[in-house]
Amino acid sequence: MRYNNTIVNNNVRVIFLPRWPIYCFVSRRGENVIREWLDAEKVPRTQIANFQAKIDSFERGGPELNPGLIVGPVAKDIYKMKIKGNKGHMQLRPMLCYGPFGNTDVTLLVGAIEKDSKLRPENCKSQAQENRRTLIADRGRRRRERIA
Repeated sequence: MRYNNTIVNNNVRVIFLPRWPIYCFVSRRGENVIREWLDAEKVPRTQIANFQAKIDSFERGGPELNPGLIVGPVAKDIYKMKIKGNKGHMQLRPMLCYGPFGNTDVTLLVGAIEKDSKLRPENCKSQAQENRRTLIADRGRRRRERIA
């Protein structure tokens, strides 16, 4: 096709849906809890960009193409995502669940950091379980959006 001397491809506006979409839990105030956590921890932009790249890769390929990214369960229905940091960076370990509304989606529930083989905050697993229960009761408490 030609419009004003410009060639337009037929698939220019095709939207490719991810095979494994990743959602973020939303607070009562409507805020993305993962973004709030990254801001509160003052995570460097380079590490946030690396985190987003891991999310993008997982969404395209799922767990088979991203071995070791999601490990667990660390508690009932709760897993952790391992985002390794460079020397001097934090070891990000956001807590998540598969679903809970589908077999091929993931919801990030709460942010955590691993230091000396211990998760911080200490209640991150129980908070993730609570956020999952809240989400099951109210499907509107998650959103699919970029963190970077």
